[in-house]
Amino acid sequence: MTTTEALQKLQHYCAYQERSPFEVKRKLDLIKLPRARHEEVIATLMEDNFLDEYRFAEAYTRGKLNQKYWAPRRIRMGLQEHRIPRVTIDRMMSQVDTSTIEKNAFYLTERWFASKTKAQLTAALQRRGYSFELISKAYQSVQDEQA
Repeated sequence: MTTTEALQKLQHYCAYQERSPFEVKRKLDLIKLPRARHEEVIATLMEDNFLDEYRFAEAYTRGKLNQKYWAPRRIRMGLQEHRIPRVTIDRMMSQVDTSTIEKNAFYLTERWFASKTKAQLTAALQRRGYSFELISKAYQSVQDEQA
């Protein structure tokens, strides 16, 4: 595959949704472009504004927080898996509102309260990155509300 063909394919790939440079590198490996040309293609994608690490981190954080109801701890791990620099991750985490995190924890606790035991609910919320203190607070609040 030529560099031009790979660039066109990756422009479409990046236009569809925000991508991290790590995802683009994996895609370059899949389409079997020689590693010597990877940096050239990635640089071109960044110059043409198809690829932006900060924009990806922002979209990822917003999506996981508002749609998957993840807590910052889990979002941080996900961003680290995408090889996003610590500085960018810290900036994203500082923008997350604590009231949104609490609201999400209460929402999930309320949603699962009737169908899960306390241990199951705690485990599910911990997998999403919530602290034990916040889970206990949310559980107690929902339990008091139900009584």
